[in-house]
Amino acid sequence: MPATRLDMPAASKTNRQLFRTTWPFVAVVVSLLALVATSLSIMSSVRAYIGGESTWSKGQKDAVFYLIRYAQTGDEATYRQYEHSIADPLNLKRARLALDRRDPDEAVARQALLESGVYPADVGSVIWVFRTFRRASYFEEAVGYWTRGDALVDQLATAARQLRVAKAEGDAGRIEVEQLTSEVWNINASIAPISRAFADVLGAAFRQTALLLFVINVVVAVLLVSLSVWYARRFIMARIVTEYALRRSEVRAKATLGSIGEAVISVGPTGLVEYVNPVAERLFCRDAISCVDRPLTALVSIVREWDRRPVDLIEQALRGTEPADPGTDLVLTNVRGVETVVQAITSVVHDTSETITGAVLLLRNMAREREYVSNLSWQASHDGLTGLLNRTEFERRLYASLDGQTDSESAQLPRMLMMLDLDQFKVVNDTYGHAAGDTMLREVALLFRKSLRDEDSLARLGGDEFAALMPNCDEQSAVIIAERLRQEVAAFEWSGETHTLSTSVSIGLVDLRGLDMETAMRFGDIACYLAKERGRDRVHLAVRGDKELTRHASAMSWCGRIKDALANNRFCLFAQEIRSIHDAEDFSGDHPRHVEILLRMVGDGGKIVSPNFFMPAAERYGLMSAIDRWVVRAVFATLTRTGNPDNVQYAINLSGASIGDERFLQFLNEQFEISDVAPESICFEVTETTAIANLAAAARFISELKARGCRFSLDDFGAGMSSFGYLKHLPVDYIKIDGGFIKDMLKDAVNRDMVAAINDIGHSMGRLTIAEYVESEAILRALGNMGVDFVQGFHVGRPALWAQNVEFLATT
Repeated sequence: MPATRLDMPAASKTNRQLFRTTWPFVAVVVSLLALVATSLSIMSSVRAYIGGESTWSKGQKDAVFYLIRYAQTGDEATYRQYEHSIADPLNLKRARLALDRRDPDEAVARQALLESGVYPADVGSVIWVFRTFRRASYFEEAVGYWTRGDALVDQLATAARQLRVAKAEGDAGRIEVEQLTSEVWNINASIAPISRAFADVLGAAFRQTALLLFVINVVVAVLLVSLSVWYARRFIMARIVTEYALRRSEVRAKATLGSIGEAVISVGPTGLVEYVNPVAERLFCRDAISCVDRPLTALVSIVREWDRRPVDLIEQALRGTEPADPGTDLVLTNVRGVETVVQAITSVVHDTSETITGAVLLLRNMAREREYVSNLSWQASHDGLTGLLNRTEFERRLYASLDGQTDSESAQLPRMLMMLDLDQFKVVNDTYGHAAGDTMLREVALLFRKSLRDEDSLARLGGDEFAALMPNCDEQSAVIIAERLRQEVAAFEWSGETHTLSTSVSIGLVDLRGLDMETAMRFGDIACYLAKERGRDRVHLAVRGDKELTRHASAMSWCGRIKDALANNRFCLFAQEIRSIHDAEDFSGDHPRHVEILLRMVGDGGKIVSPNFFMPAAERYGLMSAIDRWVVRAVFATLTRTGNPDNVQYAINLSGASIGDERFLQFLNEQFEISDVAPESICFEVTETTAIANLAAAARFISELKARGCRFSLDDFGAGMSSFGYLKHLPVDYIKIDGGFIKDMLKDAVNRDMVAAINDIGHSMGRLTIAEYVESEAILRALGNMGVDFVQGFHVGRPALWAQNVEFLATT
């Protein structure tokens, strides 16, 4: 059944092609047969007309004969013979008149023709010819003669009737009989040329028709011969083109098989090799001629890689059985004994009847692929610059080592984690370029490797950070190894083309017993950080219960919580009023409102977390710029949604990391462009220490945003050194006096004088002053007496929830 379904499309295609090939011949033959049939019909009709003319002429002549005899004898029997003879011409006349009407009466014509003696089989042809060729030249001329003859026959019939009357009168009508007899002879004489002319016209028409049919038959025959020649030439050309295309296809197939990277072997139905491509020749170490007409097993041996069991791929393919393990790796051994790992793909070749006519075997050399996979595996687990393990592989090995501590015996085995960080390596990159830095990293990595034990796993975690997993190593041994390594690095000098470089390393050590991977890596980072913090070029052993370790671990924990809050919008914004000193005294609303935006974290269960807990970690781990961006987006989004109908000025705190970042300045400009927030309604607060640390960048940052219309406030003024000297270089609008001076100003005269001095200097420079930490009425009045412009603190107004996650906080 499957073979039948496969044959159906081919049979249908063959039938369509056969029809397209033979239909012109069939059309010509059918046309020829139709022409022959038409010719025979026309010739038969002409013959019937000629026969009718003979009948008409014979009847007319017999009628004249009998009529003359009747005039002589007066015998009534002779007159009846005359009437019988004249009946045929009269019937033919009746048929002509029936057909010559505007609306021909074929029934009357048919009856009249039959009565005139026309053969019944010819009656239909006679009628068809008359109606078809009535206006044709020859036939129209013949019908004219026919009409004139019928008129003479009518005269003959009239004379016959008169003759009978005269004959009946006897001697009285003798003279009339003689006259009528003479008239009959005259009519007969007039009919004879008309009859001959009619016969001549029909004869000429017959000859012309025969000639025309002959010419048509010749033309059709020539057309048939030409068509046969054209088709024969077309078949010959098609065969030539097919053979040429077949040769080209064969050459192209051989070229294709020769250019692909896999070995291709084609075998016949008996399993003998018929073709091998050049790759197969090189794989077999044989030329193609020596491979042809031989079984594949005589050329090479193929076995499964894992059990060395022989495999006959050709036999399996020709039997039509699927291989037991397709895609498995095989080992091919050629005539020289060279083994090559290959993968095999077999394809069976069938003819249209689904009979197997051969097979094609493709062998893919897996040596390069295995090398590629090996390289990929190495690259996935090693650092490309130093050749050491990378972070992923190191963490995998560390996890596997710690995961083996499940039983009590292995849990007691000493394991140490060493974290190494080159000191001031960024200076090398910035001063001498990254190429010099990369070369130093490779040299230092070799030095690390030589200083560690063979069983230690050394990895480059990234940048200038390294780590080593030290199995079967206690704290004392690890400290000795780490100290020796530190000394060797300190003594290391690398000579470049124009300079000599040296470096040092800070090392942190962690005992891995009882730790998981994440905790171990965190403690290692902290230990390394503490080594740097305590002067660099030293070894720090992390001790459980160390306060510094606990503090830094807590900071790192806050780092994770900050990142989660940024990703999931678990921050919210509070707002605290900043009022004019006069409004603060009488709490009237005559002056525009000034509000500072304060950040809080939303903890578990909706608990509000003060920035005092998470800001130190954010500053330590470089998250301040991300937090600043979140705050700016939140403030701008809220103002875009709610508007600012009261023209409130909102103060936003910015960190030092954002002030010195050109990308943050671009970010602010983009936020102003895409939002409807008026720059005049935004005041950015920067701390005095931040501004002084990078004075040029701060001045440029402030100037560009002030040109847009923003306001600036210098926060915590007075907390830094040389504050007044730097103030003139910063184009700020407000000076916020440090709260440390404000809260004790009533008890400490120095603080009171500092507040007064800052206020006076600020006013002399054209700046407005803001006092923080105003927590009592007495402080408020003292500030009013000094002339401070604005106040802020719990006595003026406590921070209140303003935006972001308001709904979440309300529900919890």
